[in-house]
Amino acid sequence: MPDILIVGPGAMGRLHAAMLARAGTDVALLDHRPDRAARLAAEGIVLRTDSGDERITVPCSASPEDFAPARFIAFFTKAYATEQAARFVLAATGADSVWVTLQNGLGSVDALRRVSGDVPILAGVTASGAHVLPDDAVRVVAVLPATFGPLPPATDALARAFAEVLIPAGLPCEVVADPWPAIWRKLIINAAINPIAALTGRPNGDLIEVPWLRRLSAAVAREVHAVALARGIDLAGDDPVALVEWACTVTATNHCSMLQDFEAGRPTEIDQLNGAVVALAPPSTPAPLCAALATLVKCAAQ
Repeated sequence: MPDILIVGPGAMGRLHAAMLARAGTDVALLDHRPDRAARLAAEGIVLRTDSGDERITVPCSASPEDFAPARFIAFFTKAYATEQAARFVLAATGADSVWVTLQNGLGSVDALRRVSGDVPILAGVTASGAHVLPDDAVRVVAVLPATFGPLPPATDALARAFAEVLIPAGLPCEVVADPWPAIWRKLIINAAINPIAALTGRPNGDLIEVPWLRRLSAAVAREVHAVALARGIDLAGDDPVALVEWACTVTATNHCSMLQDFEAGRPTEIDQLNGAVVALAPPSTPAPLCAALATLVKCAAQ
């Protein structure tokens, strides 16, 4: 049975599955669609970089029983689908399994906890960027560090064991005692980039090249940072605007996940991003920009 089971065949799921398989890791990919699972199993995953295309074979199935019991089960589904995915993957979960979320936004941890029972959970984020192209190849924009840590009763040893799976595959990572600051840092980035890029149809880099987009994304970043501080998240030393501008620089050509959702006519994660900020903002620290962007995304996505 696999050392790691990737749940979700989107850009990030395929990227991680392919890089792990290329390194010889015992990895498999779980899809909820039998037709796509059969195609990916037969044709492999194509990673496209500036150096060209690389086709990598990864075991893929729509039957979680095929991969039971998996050691680490890493969720890369959309955040709003986490609970459904967790119930689906229970059939691949054994007594020694560990669940890992590296998803965007807020809400995935709560969704996993509603389903997991006694399964240990590691939580965090990845800074990597990729998107699926019209020909189904995965365009790799940047492979950047993931940051994650254990949520009780998971242990630091389990988090380090997961890191030891990722690092040999060229997937850099950092293990932290408290993953929530990292999760909120990624939330700042996503909330300040994704809805603006999606609504304007722009790649990430335009949000620092176009002055009015840069001002808007900076204002959103400061707003989310203020809510994080009000919620007691340890981000006092962070510059939220610099954080977003760094992300736009290193993923300048990337079409963010929300823009990809717009282009494909799929639901977005706006409720787990800007919507979550609005829901968590205390009366003393409102989030009007996040509220406006959430409303605009919902209207545009109808």
